[in-house]
Amino acid sequence: MIKRNLLLILLTGLIGIAVLNASSSDEQTTTISDINNGIKVESLKQLNSINVDQIKTDFIILNLWASWCIPCQNEVDELLKISKQSNTTVIGILVDDSPSNGREFIKVNKISYTNILEEEESDIVLSQFSWTGIPTTLVLDRNLIILHTLNGEITANEIIELTK
Repeated sequence: MIKRNLLLILLTGLIGIAVLNASSSDEQTTTISDINNGIKVESLKQLNSINVDQIKTDFIILNLWASWCIPCQNEVDELLKISKQSNTTVIGILVDDSPSNGREFIKVNKISYTNILEEEESDIVLSQFSWTGIPTTLVLDRNLIILHTLNGEITANEIIELTK
């Protein structure tokens, strides 16, 4: 009898833990890191696809993405909202994906902000800071200095709060 009750208690506890883990995996998992803070992303000036000297906004939002990445797909609408803010410029950087997949993704999702699709250009930028996966979003000031690094799916409100 005692063994059966103990077994039932353990089983109930394990089920409870499994339910908690399953529900928490649906929640937003963005983490803000200061690992890159203060790094100047000078390599953006070397790219042919964009001219950062013409960017006059207070902040540049660099978003690392791929067309096959579900969290990247989920944050497209959020990035579009951010790109409409007067003080921010959004630049997407395609990672671990083909330019043709990137172009199709941009077309299907009606993405209007600038994207770096060529691997050579992406590699030039990505070599300047630490990142652990996609999506990763960096908030830069107008001098191209990294202020914040966000790992995981972002929301427009998170970025708007960081750029106030």
